[in-house]
Amino acid sequence: MLVAIDLQNDIFDDRGSGYAKWTERVKDGIEERIKKAVEKDEPIIYTRNLYPEFEHENRSEESIRFDEAIYPQFRELLETHGEEYTKTFYGIPPDEAKSLLEKYREDVDNNRPIEFVGAETNICILANIMVIQNVFPQAEIILNKRLVASTSDKLHDMSIEVLSNMNVTITG
Repeated sequence: MLVAIDLQNDIFDDRGSGYAKWTERVKDGIEERIKKAVEKDEPIIYTRNLYPEFEHENRSEESIRFDEAIYPQFRELLETHGEEYTKTFYGIPPDEAKSLLEKYREDVDNNRPIEFVGAETNICILANIMVIQNVFPQAEIILNKRLVASTSDKLHDMSIEVLSNMNVTITG
């Protein structure tokens, strides 16, 4: 199972409000990983971060909608082959997590690993791994450090270190 976190204009487009230069290094690899999942008929889950109401007080609606959109390089693949889960803060909300458990329990029970890609390593990747790990405590969780990005190299590396100590397999 592939879990793609926040592959949105916000962080992947240089016009996005949270743009991370590091995404330039990972976006082609992420696209290839999504294509591999499609070829293998592997379930693909992706998150879309929607900005909470208080953000609308400080920014234009146009800016927010741009940031919330899936980055064009990934859009068609995800919308055609993936299942979207929306969130307004860091992690998938409890109701959405419960629906993940119901829908993918058999996949995980049959030892299908869960691999994470996307951004930001130290925020939404970390938070969503914790959510999924609590939903599927028996699952093998994988993080390919070459397919995640952050605005901070230091926080990226620290997060990978923390995750490696939390029963997450780090590859790459």
